[in-house]
This record gives sequence, structure tokens and C-alpha cells, in this order.
Amino acid sequence: MKNKLFIPFVFVSTLLIGTNSFGDEADEKIINSTIELARSYLGDSDKLDSISSIKYKGSLLYSTGDLGTIEMIYQKPMRQRMVAVVNNRKEVSALDGSEGWTTFERVGDSLPLGMEIFDPMRILIMQSAVREAFAFYKYPEGRNGDIFYDGEETIKGRDCIVLTYEHGDGIAYRRHIDAETGQLMKMLDSKGVEYFQEGEILVDGIRFPRKMVSTFQTALGQQTMEFSYNSIKLNQKLPDSDFKMPLP
Repeated sequence: MKNKLFIPFVFVSTLLIGTNSFGDEADEKIINSTIELARSYLGDSDKLDSISSIKYKGSLLYSTGDLGTIEMIYQKPMRQRMVAVVNNRKEVSALDGSEGWTTFERVGDSLPLGMEIFDPMRILIMQSAVREAFAFYKYPEGRNGDIFYDGEETIKGRDCIVLTYEHGDGIAYRRHIDAETGQLMKMLDSKGVEYFQEGEILVDGIRFPRKMVSTFQTALGQQTMEFSYNSIKLNQKLPDSDFKMPLP
């Protein structure tokens, strides 16, 4: 009878751990090089890190034909404010640290239509959006934040590196980044909404998209929403009162 080859379990485990370690190192190298490429596409790294507020202003267009205006502000350390006006209805949403709220009113007479206090999950999602707005592809700073390399895909004929940015609590953003230029070709959030960027606006030498198109599923089927920006301003701090929850 031939002697059977006996490999101790501990040795096998060591080999597997070593293989995983090499794989992790290779993934980390791809992640870091892709981050560097994507950030360089946007602009100077020091300038990106020095941004303390971003104010977007432009128009909204829904696939239903509804048209409106939007103003979106992100402000460090953890603030966000959005004002949207569509069909004579004004919505103001804000995040102030760990508090978030939305008010609705009728344009013209400012008649209050309602107010909503955000639940903890909505707060976490908005917090992740603020971190993403200032990270410019860096690792998420929140608890359990991480980046994973998920292979390569072709988007619009261009080879892309796929990175998933995890923020914990089931919140994630999957990005398809052009492997040659560093340009963002597509993003998918944890709710299945797809985002595509079009055009660009240069502000202090930094690239921002001129238009953001999101595609999502509703009970009526697939819908789209377009954000077209005509103005982007940096480092203009808003007063604290703009983020405070209004009294009932």
C-alpha cells in the first residue's frame, strides 16, 4: 500500500492564512493606488483636504417632468443643509451633528405643510454623505469604515477598478473608477440607486461634476433625477442657525 501524504492541519491553515495575507496585500496596493489616481484626477491633494464647506446650487429635473431648484451645503465637521423647491413646494432638510429634520412649506405664502424628525438610520446615512463629501476617495472615518477591492468592470467601454466604501450599519458606496484616468464612471449606494456624473466645473483648480444623474426603482418603475449645478462655492461657512432645528 502506498504511503498517504499527511499534511498537518496547522500547516494547511498556515498556508491558507499566508495566501489570504498575500491577497490582502495585493488588494490594499490596488486600493491605495486607485485612491491616489482618483484624487489626482480631482485636483491637488492638499487643496482637497483644506475644503471645509461646499455649496452646490442648481436645478432639479425628474423623469416625470417636474422641474425645480436645489441648494446643497456640506459643512465640517458634520453638517448638511438642502433646500429644494419643486412645484410650489419648498423642502428644507438639515443635519446638525446627530440631529436631523425636514420641513415642508408652500412657496409664496410660506404656509407650513409639515415637519419630520429623522430616525437614527436616516441620521447615519446623512452622516456618511457628509464624510463622503469631504473625503474625496479617502478611507471613511466613521466606525467600521473600510474600503474593499471588488475587481474590475467595463463602464462605457472603459476599464474600471471597483471599490466599495463601507461606513458600517449597512451603509456603503460602490464606485467604478477609470483605471487609466481616475475619473468616477459610476457609483451605486446601498439602496440600489445608481449615480452617473456628466461634465465638469473647475473651482480653484478642483474638478466637480456639472451634472449628477441618479436612477432608482419605484412602484411606478425606473425613475431618474438630475442635479445640474450652475454654481459651486468652497469654504463659505454658514451661520449655526441655518442648521438648527426650528421650534414647533
